Amino acid sequence: MNYIILSAIWAFASYFIGTISVGELISKLKNVDIRSVGTGNPGASNIYAEIGPIYGISVFFIDIAKGLLITLPVILLRYPTWIATIGIIFFLIGHMIIKPWGRPGGVGMATTMGAGIVLLPVGALIAVLPSFLILIITRRPAYAGVFAFVSTIIAGWLIHFDLIATTSVIILAGAVLVKFQFQYRWLDQS
Repeated sequence: MNYIILSAIWAFASYFIGTISVGELISKLKNVDIRSVGTGNPGASNIYAEIGPIYGISVFFIDIAKGLLITLPVILLRYPTWIATIGIIFFLIGHMIIKPWGRPGGVGMATTMGAGIVLLPVGALIAVLPSFLILIITRRPAYAGVFAFVSTIIAGWLIHFDLIATTSVIILAGAVLVKFQFQYRWLDQS
């Protein structure tokens, strides 16, 4: 199949999957308006704090799985890495910005982690334990997430030496950071 056609189909499918907010679905099942409690974010951290640990952890791992779903088939079928990158970018657009049937999703940290696991697997594996320790010590998912991205990028580049995959993870981490800053700008006002 022509790579341009394949990437267009993959981008559309990825965008559609990105519009599905697991956190919103779980919060509706629990009769909680997640947008009106805590940080207002339908991501794993707010679900954990406002609905319960099992639900927050579930959202985290389901969102990671969504990131894997967008990138893993492309890599396993040995298509070019840039097709996986286009898929995850369109996924994040659907997740973060444009929602045809509701409000934008969360920051996209867990889904981007899922993509990073596929694009830089050994780098991501190296980042797991120290990131988890940072989470345990600081109890701040944002700190652990930033550390996970930075260490995945550095270790991934040094081990995989794949410019496209490394640049893709840098762009994805940057998008998460921008969305985080935009979504939580109200925290600076208090």
